[in-house]
Amino acid sequence: MTFKNVLEHSVNAYLNNVKLISIFAIPLVITLPLALALPNFVSLGGVFLRFGSIGHDFTSFDLLVTGLAFLVSLLVISFALVAINMIVKSQRSLVKPSHYDVEKVWQHSINLFTVFLIAFLIILGFNVFLYDYGLDQSLGLLISLLVSVVIIFAPQAIVIDGLDVKHIFLMSVSTVARKFWYFVGFLIVAALLMMLNSALFLSLLPSLSDAMFANYLAVIVNALIIVPFLEVFKVQIYLSKYSIL
Repeated sequence: MTFKNVLEHSVNAYLNNVKLISIFAIPLVITLPLALALPNFVSLGGVFLRFGSIGHDFTSFDLLVTGLAFLVSLLVISFALVAINMIVKSQRSLVKPSHYDVEKVWQHSINLFTVFLIAFLIILGFNVFLYDYGLDQSLGLLISLLVSVVIIFAPQAIVIDGLDVKHIFLMSVSTVARKFWYFVGFLIVAALLMMLNSALFLSLLPSLSDAMFANYLAVIVNALIIVPFLEVFKVQIYLSKYSIL
């Protein structure tokens, strides 16, 4: 299957299931207030944490409350991504989810939550270490990129192959290696969509006072449309390993 075929399957799968996918994408927007409460900056339709602001802007109580809220939000996001993957898997394989599959949603969500939490702690710990010792912060970007590559196909490894946490990382890396050029194509498509999304809202609201509002609108569109579509895209890339599908 060519990259063009995979992209076409992705678009068709998204459009055929857009209503259901959009419903399960709502939790991605619900978590937005938490992101806005943190010391962050908005860029390309995403909200990014300023690691260096944590120690200065937060009290211990603030850290505790935000940490708990973050964990709940991460679990909700994990559930949303698992649900979207199950929808696409069912549509692509032409098999309706069984009662057993529905029962596995919670366990899949817990597994994905665990993967995301491990990844976040690695990135956070490394960036805090760099900040405390005054080292080059660009190393933190490199670690973030590497960790992201390691877990990029984690939702698919969990939902499609039913892997446990200890095998998910290896399967995700294996998929990137086996479908490397598809992975590169995915990154290009993702970057283009996010840049177009951000540029669109900034062009509609050019003034400085409106720029922040435009950025947050871009975040909402990113959460409701772009991220779900990219998740569908990843499912199609992952399934392209199996010629029967």
